[in-house]
Amino acid sequence: MKTVAARIILLTFLVCGAAFAQNSDLAFLLGAAGPTSGSVGNGVVTGSFGAGVQINYAAQLHETTAGQLYLELPLMIASRFKGTVANDVTSDIKDSIFFTPGVRWRFTPQKRVSFYAAAGAGIGSFGTSIAEIGHGTVSNTNSRTTTVAFGFGGGIDFRLTRLLSLRAEGRDFLTRSGLGGDSGHSHAFFMAGIGFHF
Repeated sequence: MKTVAARIILLTFLVCGAAFAQNSDLAFLLGAAGPTSGSVGNGVVTGSFGAGVQINYAAQLHETTAGQLYLELPLMIASRFKGTVANDVTSDIKDSIFFTPGVRWRFTPQKRVSFYAAAGAGIGSFGTSIAEIGHGTVSNTNSRTTTVAFGFGGGIDFRLTRLLSLRAEGRDFLTRSGLGGDSGHSHAFFMAGIGFHF
C-alpha cells in the first residue's frame, strides 16, 4: 500500500509543476470510511471501524462570472479494520487507495462561502490482510487488486482568510463490485478539513 501511495503522490506533484502556481488550492481532509459497529452475542465479539484521509490539489483553468473551472488531483487513502473473537481471533484489515483526476466546478454565492461539484476517473487499489490465531496455528494472508475507478462528489468551502478555508465534502468512488469489503460498486466517504489557497 505504501509503495502505491508514494508513486501516486510523486506523480501528482510532477504533473502539477509550476504551470499551476496561481489560483490553486491544496486540501487535507479526514473522515469516516464506512460505518463503525460492534456486537456481542453467542460467544462472539466483533468490532469494526474505518477512517480515511484525502489530499486534493486543484489548479484553476478558467473563470467566468458564473464560477470557476478547476483541474483537480484527489488522492484518497482509507482503511477499514474488523476484529472477531470467538473460538479463534481474527483480524481483517482492508485498505483502499483512489486516485481519480478530473474537473471541479466552483461557484461563490457569498464572499466567504463556495459550493463545488467534482468528477473524475482513474484507479482504485484495494488491499486485504487477514490474520488468524486459533487451534494452535497462526496464519496470515495478503492480497491486492487494482481496477478502474470513477469519482464524483460535492462540498462546501468556507474562507477564514484569503489563504485558509474550512472544507466539508461527500465523495463517492465507483468500481467493479465486491472490492474493499463492500458488496456493491460504491465506496462513499464524508470528510472535513482545511484548504490552503495560493
